[in-house]
Amino acid sequence: MSGAMSRSRYLLLSVVIVAITSCTQTTVETFRKPAESRADDAYFKSGVDFGRFSKLKPVALEIYFYEGQGQPGPETVARIRRIFREAFLAEIGDDYPIVDAAGPDVLGVRASLVDLKHTQALGSLPVKGRAARLVANGQLTFFMELTDTETGEVLARAADQEKAPAEPLGMSEDRVWVETEVQAKRWAGMFRDFLDENLNRS
Repeated sequence: MSGAMSRSRYLLLSVVIVAITSCTQTTVETFRKPAESRADDAYFKSGVDFGRFSKLKPVALEIYFYEGQGQPGPETVARIRRIFREAFLAEIGDDYPIVDAAGPDVLGVRASLVDLKHTQALGSLPVKGRAARLVANGQLTFFMELTDTETGEVLARAADQEKAPAEPLGMSEDRVWVETEVQAKRWAGMFRDFLDENLNRS
């Protein structure tokens, strides 16, 4: 995604997960789980017509680390954002204009990454409930939220864990970065598929 955050967000994972999943837990009657979804977890607001959207209004990727356990420096954070920005822009291309203003045909896109690959979280993670299976030591977990930019209404949420063996103690730094690029491209491809299947490209 385009843009960059002015600072990193270092929060306890328990706080992050509660914030991300609270809507689907408290408004379960208005959200439905798609019959077929490539994401590990996904919920769409019932009755939403994504076909009315043709443009995207993204915000910068938010990155969360395990607080107080080997937090990466600003160079690492900037590199992660660059990898994801380039992967998503390459997939979107010129088919879905990226805009800064809200509008009736503009879909808001907010992406978050829980990063336990570039940090040193040890022991049990402070994550409970349904989200616990999506967050693990040595792995990345990607969350995406789609909104109506005019009303701020949440239209969909999805979460997906990286599909690679976790090797937090022996993996070389080069290998960690290679896998980060692989996962960013995979998630970007999943997002592009969603856009092609649901949005108005005319």
